[in-house]
Amino acid sequence: MKLLSRRKLSRIIACVSICVSLIVCIGWILDIPTLESFIPNAVTMKFSTAISFIFSGITVYFISKYNEGKTGIAQIAVPVSGFVIFLFMATLLAANILGISSGIEQLFIRENQDAIKTSIPGMPSLLTMVNFILIIITGVLTFSESKLRKIITPIGYIVSTIGIISIVGYVINQPSLYYYIVGISSGMAIHTSILFTILGIAIILAGNNEIPQRIESVKIYPKITSLFLASSLIPIIFVVGLNFNILEDFPNNESIKISMIIISIVTAITAIIFSLSISKPISKPITSLKNIAMQISKGNYSIKANESGNDEISELSKTFNQMVDNVIKSERLSTIGLLSSTLGHNIKNDLGTIKMTLEILKYKYSPNLDEEASSKIALMERSILHIQNQIENTLDFSRLSPFKLESVSLLKLIENTLNTIKIPENITIDVPRKDISLYCNPSKLTVVLTNLINNSIQAIDTKGKISIKANEDKNQSTIQIEDSGSGIPSEILLKIFEPLFTTKRMGTGLGLASCKYIVEEHKGNITVQNNPTTFTISIPKK
Repeated sequence: MKLLSRRKLSRIIACVSICVSLIVCIGWILDIPTLESFIPNAVTMKFSTAISFIFSGITVYFISKYNEGKTGIAQIAVPVSGFVIFLFMATLLAANILGISSGIEQLFIRENQDAIKTSIPGMPSLLTMVNFILIIITGVLTFSESKLRKIITPIGYIVSTIGIISIVGYVINQPSLYYYIVGISSGMAIHTSILFTILGIAIILAGNNEIPQRIESVKIYPKITSLFLASSLIPIIFVVGLNFNILEDFPNNESIKISMIIISIVTAITAIIFSLSISKPISKPITSLKNIAMQISKGNYSIKANESGNDEISELSKTFNQMVDNVIKSERLSTIGLLSSTLGHNIKNDLGTIKMTLEILKYKYSPNLDEEASSKIALMERSILHIQNQIENTLDFSRLSPFKLESVSLLKLIENTLNTIKIPENITIDVPRKDISLYCNPSKLTVVLTNLINNSIQAIDTKGKISIKANEDKNQSTIQIEDSGSGIPSEILLKIFEPLFTTKRMGTGLGLASCKYIVEEHKGNITVQNNPTTFTISIPKK
């Protein structure tokens, strides 16, 4: 069975549990005995059990949703549902262990003293209370990122097994199997047994040992609001309802005091536990950000904050990571600027001297040079040009001074650019037939076009074509440079504009970074796509 279908079935079972429990609640409120036991003269499902099954169904339903990655409502519904169940079952269990009446046994309802297989009127069986607490633990572990998540599925088997044993007890008429022990434990009702069996199966179907990929999240404000509602309104309603019954049924002041102490202690512990379970998902990302900040302060820039979710903390994490990236970029820019300022101009001057000397030697000895000497001189000239281009790329990238913008003709800009590029005979370049106007710095944009066209030439191994296209509207001008080369590997496509990233043996990794910087200084945008390789430059007209 597919995982998605299993979880869907889990939610259907959870809804069945909710519906059956609602029917039992109606039976108690309207005093319809058939709905309380379904079988005449059989053990009744207690009112507290029916309420707990409603919220158990809600818990299992949202556990299934959470494991599908739909975590938003589940982060509120599961803890709040568990809170209600725990208020009932923990108080009843404490009263049962201490051998006293808590008052919850008769909360909102009356059960006769001679009720069938009931040790204390209104008190569920011991295993009923244990099973509900196991379901609460399942809800808590669902939000856990520890290895304890692995026990969720075994808990489902335990819950089902307890229910199945009780059903067998009814089939063979053995009260001890449905947990009836005189004076100690009431019997488990047949429909309670059935609901535990199917809810255990629902937990197994919904369970997932892996932490789900977070698809959605709840904002911090609703989380805090739900925390206060669950920690205040529910206990208040719970205690008020209980006091009403205590004042009516227990005229003895001492009994009232004991009951109130038990209720107060259990309510306080419950509020603490579930407040912590809700606040942890809020505090953990903040603590994580603090630890990451400490690592970064020590120079570890490789660490990243977790950006999953859609709440304010995840937005803070994204902003934090962007800040770190900007710090790294600033350090790179600083390093590049320092290197270019100290070395770039000196090397450029020395190259100028070498190039001038080479021109003089070439002019003076040209008539006497053989073919091998001429090829060596040509090789030297290409190497000098290559080094000059690398220096220009570095200087273009590190120059942060503002530049003047003016309206220029694209065709004129392309013509000037192509005059500075040596185009191989095996490559043809198509230019736009229709001219458009660019609002730019001509010299800076010439650097961009030169870099992109040179890259396209290098990408074409044999015969090929480079197409330059252009269009405009009232807001922006767009230039596209497309080539018939081998394309850019998809794994590096997103990295090619990063400073110092290069796949060329003799590259600096600054050519495309310079292009991106120059275009962005024009308040424009540059993108790239494959099949065929196309660089798109968009520049606003104002």
